[in-house]
Amino acid sequence: MNDIANLKRVLEVAATVPGNRVRFQSAGLIDVSSCNEKPQLVSDWLCAFMQLTPIDKQTVRSNPGLFLADVTDVVYRGMTSGSRGKHYIYFAGSEWNQTRIAARKHSFTWWGINDSTPVINVASRLLPVRPVDMAIAGIVDDNFIKSLLNLLQERPAVIRGYPSRICEVAARLFGKRVPPVLGVICTGENLFDYQKELLESVFGANVIEEYGCQETGISGMTCPEAGRLHLDTNRCLYEVIDGELVTTDLFNYVMPLVRYKCGDILQLYNEPCPCGRPQNGYGLTAKVLGRIEDKIHTLEGIKYPGEITMPSFDSILNYQVVRQDDKIDIWLQPKLSTELSLEGLGNWVDNTFGEVNVQILLDETNSNLQTEAKKHKNEDNRWIRTITAGQWADWLKQGWLPSGNLNKTAQLLQQLMNPAVIINSGLALQTKSLLQTILDSPPLEPQAEKITARVLLFACNFLTDTAEIKSIYNQASQKLLAIINSNDVAFIDLLIPSLYLDTDFTCNIWANYSNYARFSKLDAFSIHNLLSAIEAAAQFARKSGLTPIIKSLRPIVSVLIGDLNFFAPRFGIWLLAHWCELIHGQAVTPMEALQASLSDRFVNDWLMWRQQMLKAGKNIDIDLALSKLRSVAKSPQEKARVYIEQGYGMLVTGRQLEPLQWLKVVNQNAGILDNQSPNHDIDPVPWIPIVISLAQRLFEINEPELAYQCLVASATPNSRTSAFERLAFQVNDKQSVIIDLQAKYLAL
Repeated sequence: MNDIANLKRVLEVAATVPGNRVRFQSAGLIDVSSCNEKPQLVSDWLCAFMQLTPIDKQTVRSNPGLFLADVTDVVYRGMTSGSRGKHYIYFAGSEWNQTRIAARKHSFTWWGINDSTPVINVASRLLPVRPVDMAIAGIVDDNFIKSLLNLLQERPAVIRGYPSRICEVAARLFGKRVPPVLGVICTGENLFDYQKELLESVFGANVIEEYGCQETGISGMTCPEAGRLHLDTNRCLYEVIDGELVTTDLFNYVMPLVRYKCGDILQLYNEPCPCGRPQNGYGLTAKVLGRIEDKIHTLEGIKYPGEITMPSFDSILNYQVVRQDDKIDIWLQPKLSTELSLEGLGNWVDNTFGEVNVQILLDETNSNLQTEAKKHKNEDNRWIRTITAGQWADWLKQGWLPSGNLNKTAQLLQQLMNPAVIINSGLALQTKSLLQTILDSPPLEPQAEKITARVLLFACNFLTDTAEIKSIYNQASQKLLAIINSNDVAFIDLLIPSLYLDTDFTCNIWANYSNYARFSKLDAFSIHNLLSAIEAAAQFARKSGLTPIIKSLRPIVSVLIGDLNFFAPRFGIWLLAHWCELIHGQAVTPMEALQASLSDRFVNDWLMWRQQMLKAGKNIDIDLALSKLRSVAKSPQEKARVYIEQGYGMLVTGRQLEPLQWLKVVNQNAGILDNQSPNHDIDPVPWIPIVISLAQRLFEINEPELAYQCLVASATPNSRTSAFERLAFQVNDKQSVIIDLQAKYLAL
């Protein structure tokens, strides 16, 4: 059987990691005589496996590196839910990722969801998975509802999210016309009867329950015929011990977790599901009762959420029950068209909890609230000053927009930088429509027209269609050229798209504009534009085929961002020209002329070194090539930069970094592994390619914990995803609709 073969394979891998050694020996699962070599499974390994002591999340979290089996095939990085306030990062490989995608696709087919059916993650922390998928996050207010309706109007879709949050959305939509919804997937929380009724009535679609625990490969979905949760036994071996689910992921060979207690309480059904799906693969069915810490005190004793019935009531759309000792707070969203009656709710409370003090909290979000942006009256000039000389984080947090001619321009920039809607295939339709509206608008007065043109050029960073980018670039550049002079800082915006446009178009850009912008300084807008363009350039490099140097310095986005952070105070287009050469594999403008104009010795020697590295063969003497740069490095930051360049040179020429020596260098200069900050300000981002290389070398010399720390520290920067996640984590967390705070605190 394939599952037996897969189990044996993952056990053979798991036997090699230090975190499993003692318990594998105690169970008699591995041959003790082979432990000094590569551990071997005993002949009767299946019987021994059943004696293996389960391991819990806390044990793995305390020393996750001890469970790392491979660092060469890390293609997936995830984070455990941290439902108890603590989490850890886990890693998985290509085969795990492929089987995960295939399993999801297979389960979707039960409900008629195919590769062209969009899934919109609504009011959750869930990011889009496939190119057609989307996500919308933020406070569930009028603007949120409008955005969701626009997405559904654009194209019928499945919506997905935490049931507590989707029900909050559904309550706002109750009684309104909703565009076609193809299904509602509820995940991350228990789904209760009243929630299912509300969702079905508002969206007119099937409600599908999804279950997942990513670090162990668990996945499941309810079937259309009987509504039972089917577990994917092709990817995971399931056991229930004392009510708690114990799993073994059959495909994670990077960080294998064997007989792992994820903290979920499940009840497995003994009889087959009436739907008739075969036991081999998806026949195992279960009911999720809740997390091990989610205990509720009731008249019948301690219950898990999934064991409690939460019915619907005629005048109540949505409600949440929070118990603490003998007090219960009930938050509810009433039906506005019906007189509120609490009799049925009161009877349910009495029958479930007995005599307790109850406080009713009515939701007031159905009133037409005005956002701060609508209240605030700001002049266009003030907004221009804010985004060219101020802190964008402050502006985005405040959320105010100018009320004059630049209102739409400001809306566009806000949606680009702080996206409430994110898709994998470019911009959301509402953002594209706003972009087109601005392009079609008549010219404004010069200052407003100039910043509008700059925002349009900035928007090119987020588009995916090359023809569309070129069209918008040409229109925006014409607007800009009509109103600026040759010394204007805005000229740099004309060069920035050359990082990610095709080489011929890029060379034409530099031929037209490089002389004008040679001495440009950066303002706040330029810096944000460059940071976003760097990420677009990294995507362009991946699609167009990585040059040997970029393959050696992955992720290249960390190299470019590190360069910008370091050289921003003394920026010149020489840096942009160098990046273009790095990305495109050829010079886009004569570098000699740019170097001749440099008076900063460190910059000049750094650029000379980078030119040597671009042309480097394996026989280059790195120390000699860096000697000039090392001699002019004065500040701690400049000296650290020389170490970074030395590491880059070794990676490009295929030389191995001595792991413990370079680990010391990284800690002394960046402090990103030992959590000790150096005595000077240093940016950890440019060290990422070096740290990734160290992970493999440290693993090879039997330092798995240090290798794990390197993998954790090497997360690829992504500003757009980070901005979305910040917004989602602020307002879209999981929130069970029945909670016992006292029981939860005791569990913690």
